[in-house]
Amino acid sequence: MRTTVKRSGPRQRRQSFRIATYGFLIVGTGAVGIGAGGIGAGGLSARASSNNTATGASTTTVEAVPETVPAGKGRTVVGLPTSGTTIPAAPGKYKLVPIASAQQPLAVAVRPSDKAMFVVEKTGKVRSLNGKTIGPAVLDLTATVSTTNEQGLLGLAFHPSDPTRLFVDYTDKQGAIVVAEFTASGEGEAWTIAPASQRIVLRIPKPFKEHNAGTIVFDSSGALLIGTGDGGGSGDPKNHAQRTDSLLGKLLRILPDAVGSKPYSIPADNPFANTKQQLGSSTKPPRPEIFASGLRNPWRISVDRQTKDVWVPDVGQANMEEINRIAGGVGGQNFGWRNREGTSAYIGARPAKAVDPLYAYLHVDKRCAVVGGFVYRGTALPALSGWYLFGDVCSGEVMALNPNKKWRPTSLGIKLTYLTAFAEDPNGEPLVMSFEGPIARLSPA
Repeated sequence: MRTTVKRSGPRQRRQSFRIATYGFLIVGTGAVGIGAGGIGAGGLSARASSNNTATGASTTTVEAVPETVPAGKGRTVVGLPTSGTTIPAAPGKYKLVPIASAQQPLAVAVRPSDKAMFVVEKTGKVRSLNGKTIGPAVLDLTATVSTTNEQGLLGLAFHPSDPTRLFVDYTDKQGAIVVAEFTASGEGEAWTIAPASQRIVLRIPKPFKEHNAGTIVFDSSGALLIGTGDGGGSGDPKNHAQRTDSLLGKLLRILPDAVGSKPYSIPADNPFANTKQQLGSSTKPPRPEIFASGLRNPWRISVDRQTKDVWVPDVGQANMEEINRIAGGVGGQNFGWRNREGTSAYIGARPAKAVDPLYAYLHVDKRCAVVGGFVYRGTALPALSGWYLFGDVCSGEVMALNPNKKWRPTSLGIKLTYLTAFAEDPNGEPLVMSFEGPIARLSPA
């Protein structure tokens, strides 16, 4: 299902965006800028100067009000009726405060040594984010990365104990998923990343351009989690997500240090680290890198640093979006795709021991693709402490799951046009990104 939106403005060339509801984001043609009129009614209003510094920015605050889903439609919570469900407002009032603008931002990562922030741009660059200024590229992979469709530079993670080591997730010119390590040197503004230092940790060929996922994040044990899409194509035609001999449609978990001639090793507590069992439709032993399976395109995985829970949102095919939780960071789950889409049957029988999502919602009211966030552990928004933040690409809604109400959804009463990602700043406060460029901080109104 595709929707075409044409936008224009005094400082923005006419654009044609395809909302890829089969994937995770909006694919644009040409450079994306911010028009003088902001980025959409009900969304975030901001101006940006030519050096990508937000100046004189204003915000649009929409009061949080209860939302009633029409009978037979709307969000579905596992164990609750699918009709007549009311989505209450989250406690408090909120606004989005613009801090900067980048070119198609998809992630922000914090360097653990000095809490400096860096922005990942789909076009292939990593830039520093200092206050309201987007700095020059510290890493430029535009000659290496394919940006067709959902492809691009998709993820960034710093090694938790060595700030000179950073890892990126991108699609190469052949369309494969690549996880690579780079080495940095210097301090402060002299800090640089040597492109020649690239070490390929993992490369996964795939059949189609869509469903690349792209999240890489270290878990509480220091292992690297890698989210991969099912390889693309409607309905996962190769059944990658259920096949345990395939690394596609999975959450992978590795130790990214080279061991001899091997670019990484396998954590001893991975579900298939020491098994030869044949599972699913596979006729080969399961890959030991697999931590969880049955995923279509898990967009923006996160780890709750307090509980060690791993949150795995998964973009649906045509009807339903889902959010999964791996409690305590203990893997082995099969989340069901392609046999299941959210809480519904899709193709074939339900897999043995398939796990239903913690929360799922239907494609209604302009919703089409879930954007994963994180469990909030900051201090500026105390009413949301312990709540899971997330959103939707097409509706632009910023929402949260309430842990005190069995993870039922709430509305924060704000929207961001072409919302594509969430991130934590150095203090654990939420950042929200638009594919059009703006990066905003979620703040109390």
